[in-house]
Amino acid sequence: MRLLDKYIIFSSVFSLFTEAFYINYFIDIKLFYVILLSNSLLLSVNHKLTVSKNLIILLCFLLGHGILSYLLLWNPIKSLFAQLIGISISSIFFYNFLKCYSTKTVFQTYLDFAFWIAVLAIPMYFFEINAFSVNRLNGILTEPAHYAVIMLPASYFFFRRKKYLRLAIVVFTVMLSKSSIGYIGLILILILPLFKVKYFIKYSWLVIIVLGSSIYYISTQWNKSVDENDSNLLVRRLKETNESLNAINSGKFKEYTNLSSYAFISNAFVAKEIIMKTPIGAGLGGYQYEYDKFYKKIKPPKYLVTLKLSKINRTDANSLFLRLIGDFGILAVVFLLYFFYVSFSLFQKDKKIIRQSTFFYLIVKLIREGHYFPPEFYFFLLIFLKDFDEDITHS
Repeated sequence: MRLLDKYIIFSSVFSLFTEAFYINYFIDIKLFYVILLSNSLLLSVNHKLTVSKNLIILLCFLLGHGILSYLLLWNPIKSLFAQLIGISISSIFFYNFLKCYSTKTVFQTYLDFAFWIAVLAIPMYFFEINAFSVNRLNGILTEPAHYAVIMLPASYFFFRRKKYLRLAIVVFTVMLSKSSIGYIGLILILILPLFKVKYFIKYSWLVIIVLGSSIYYISTQWNKSVDENDSNLLVRRLKETNESLNAINSGKFKEYTNLSSYAFISNAFVAKEIIMKTPIGAGLGGYQYEYDKFYKKIKPPKYLVTLKLSKINRTDANSLFLRLIGDFGILAVVFLLYFFYVSFSLFQKDKKIIRQSTFFYLIVKLIREGHYFPPEFYFFLLIFLKDFDEDITHS
C-alpha cells in the first residue's frame, strides 16, 4: 500500500476521536473537518468519488420533508440547509473512504486507535489531564459519555475475538468513565450473544453473575436516604429518574430532579408535544425552534434556571431517538423499524462481527446523543448498513 493511502486511512480513522481538537477563530474550526475536506481532495486524485443512489434518495427526502415542515411551521430554514450540508459531506466522504479501502482494513485501524487511546486515557485519568470532571475518565474526548460510546464497537469485537487483554483495558477505561450509557452498552454486549443457544450455554453463567450482582447491589441501596454527597450515584440517578417520569406528560419537575434526568425528560416532553401538533415532525433541523415554542410549558427546577441549564440539549434533544421523533414524527418509526430489521439480520450471521459491533454504538446513540454528524457517526453507520468488502476498488 502506498504512503498516501496509509496517510488517508490513518488520518481519517484518527479523525473519529478528534472532537476535542479545535480552535476558535470567529467560529469553531474543528480538526475533523480539516481532515475530512483535505482527505476528500486526496481521495479524488486517484479515485473517482461517487455517491450512492440510496444516499441521493435519502438526501432528497430530507430536503423535501424539511421544506414541507418549514412551510407548515414557518421556522427559520437556515438550520435545514446547515444540517443537510453537514450530513452530505460526512456521509459522502465515509462512503467513498470505505469503498476505496474496505471495511476490514479501516476497522482494524479503528481497533488499534481505540486500544492505544484507552492505554493513554489511563494516565490521563490519574493525572487529571483533559479531565471533564473529577474522577471520571474521558481520555482525549470531550465527555466521558462520548468516550464510552465510541469504545463500544471495539469492546464487542475484542470480546468476540477473545482478545482478552485488549478487552480488559478498554472495558476498564469505560468503567472509569462512569457513564451510565457506557454501562448499558457493556450489558448489551454481554446479553445479545445469548439469543443464540450455543452462546447461551457458553456465557449465561457470566451474565447471571453480573446481572444478579447488579440487581442485588441496587436493591440493598434502594431504600437508603438520597444524599447528594454520600449516596450511591447510580442508585440516586435511577430513583430520581423514576420519580420524574410524570414530567413527560405534565412538563413539571420536582426541585431535586438531577440534570441528566431533566435533560432527557424535558426533551421527551418537547418531542411528544411536537408529534401531537405536527405528526410529520418539525423537519430536519427544526427541533430547536419547536423547543423554544414549547419551553414555556416546562416548569424546570429553580436551581437549573439559576445555573442557566434549563434549556439543556435544546439543539440535539439529548437523544437521537427523541431528535428523530421531533424532526420526522411518525416517519421516524420507519427508520427505527429498518434499523432493527438490519440488526436482526446481522446477528443471525456469526461472521458479521465487524458490522455487529457497530450496532452497540448506534443503539446507545439512539438513547443518549442527538447530534446528526459527530465525527464517528457515519463511519459506524455505513459499516452497519453495507458490506464494503464486497466491492472495494483499492487493493
